[in-house]
Amino acid sequence: MHNQKILILDDEQIVIDAIKKHLKVYGYTIYEAKNGIDGIKLFHEINPILIILDLKMPVMDGVEFLQKINLTPTDPYSVIVLTGHGSDEDMERCFELGVSAFLHKPFNLYELKGLVKNSIALKHVEKDLKRQLHARNKMEEELWKYRYMLEDLVEKRTSQLKVTNEKLHVEINERLKAEERLKQSLREKEVLLREVHHRVKNNLQIVSSLLDLQTRYIDNDASLEMFRDSQRRLKAMALIHEKLYQSDNMERIEFGKYVENLLNHLYASYCLNTDRISLKTDIDECYIGIDTAVPCGLIINEIVSNSLKHAFPSDAQGDINVALKLQQDATFTLAISDTGIGISPDMDLQNAQTLGLRLVNALVLDQLEGSIQCNTNPGTTFRITFGELKYSKRG
Repeated sequence: MHNQKILILDDEQIVIDAIKKHLKVYGYTIYEAKNGIDGIKLFHEINPILIILDLKMPVMDGVEFLQKINLTPTDPYSVIVLTGHGSDEDMERCFELGVSAFLHKPFNLYELKGLVKNSIALKHVEKDLKRQLHARNKMEEELWKYRYMLEDLVEKRTSQLKVTNEKLHVEINERLKAEERLKQSLREKEVLLREVHHRVKNNLQIVSSLLDLQTRYIDNDASLEMFRDSQRRLKAMALIHEKLYQSDNMERIEFGKYVENLLNHLYASYCLNTDRISLKTDIDECYIGIDTAVPCGLIINEIVSNSLKHAFPSDAQGDINVALKLQQDATFTLAISDTGIGISPDMDLQNAQTLGLRLVNALVLDQLEGSIQCNTNPGTTFRITFGELKYSKRG
């Protein structure tokens, strides 16, 4: 195991000693501080991959510490917060700053060990994914460069042929050779791009397997369901990359077949009886690029999962409908509805308490740049309108 650095910030020495005793057997290098000021100095000196932070400390508390280090979810380190009496406002603020997990004191040391191992593993996987995505973008840039070279070469050769007719055969041969080289290069780039999608899918499955292994150490139903939800989200993204590397078109997927596969996976993951809850789809034949397909797939995953878990209590029967329609102005309308008990008509999506609904709202507004409406009674219907994101919008 690589020597990983962990920083513990807690004003109780007995807590620090207990954590160090249980984590050192894994080969971690552990540093400690009893207040936020000393913690900031150590943080800049050692660059830890994980911070275990007490929310309430003298001199500088945990929330102020997180603000001082400018924590964001994309940082190369994770934060696990320990709290004995933190308020809901403190916890919400910590999650907004990018904290990955909370444990309430007194906490189970074995649960903490699991969170530590999982947090570090996820950070490593995240780094690998970023490197692979960067490599994919570079290959796509090369692909466009070669296409522009072809257009420029064809134009120059055509002009020369008009001026010097006696060199016709020579120029044609040169052009054919250049085109063959370019086609060969494009085939190689497509193979590489297909391999990138394959590896991204495999890495997402690795993360899912890590989460599955972690669930064996969880005996809390709420925590277990959170891990299962994360696995379903990973599966929704992995299916898209699987469709891309299996398809002849490396830029777009047949969305109807993808949705069918995604819904079948959700049914299987919840072990539901199709005679009790039936799924109906009405998807227009359309091919959607990965930039649009990923957030759209995650939205379907979250809303359908929510219906499967909450809409039909006590073995109630009903239907779940998923429809995607292509409008005349080239926008899409996604409607997901169920005939269940419905949700509160006063529910505000922007301030929803559940991670799933907050994720849906963020994906619609920030990723798809669309709009969302939620109607209830009877049942629940989400209606989402969006346009397909273009390649030029990529950052």
